[in-house]
Amino acid sequence: MSPDNNLKPGDVYWLVSASGEGHEQLGRRPALIVTDSRLTSLGLTWIVPLTTTDRGWPVHVRVHFDKGVSVAMCEQLRSISVERLGRLAGSIPYDELLDVRSKIRDIVGH
Repeated sequence: MSPDNNLKPGDVYWLVSASGEGHEQLGRRPALIVTDSRLTSLGLTWIVPLTTTDRGWPVHVRVHFDKGVSVAMCEQLRSISVERLGRLAGSIPYDELLDVRSKIRDIVGH
């Protein structure tokens, strides 16, 4: 199932990862949308996988979605086809999205 073109930054969708090499996350997991319609209009989106395991890494950001706390693994930022996204799972608060985007900028440089 692919989502419609109404993807919004801060939305969380279920993603099934096809690989899992090295430190990549494997299996069905929530994925946070971090880009806007400029990229999704091309059939792509940038996502950050979420996990419930908080390792306290400086590249991770705690976020709230689906009545719980998850951790956005900003070091796992990737571009994917919107066709890989499944069902909408929820969304995170806007201020937490800003924290995730800020962490990504810190990682890739300004």
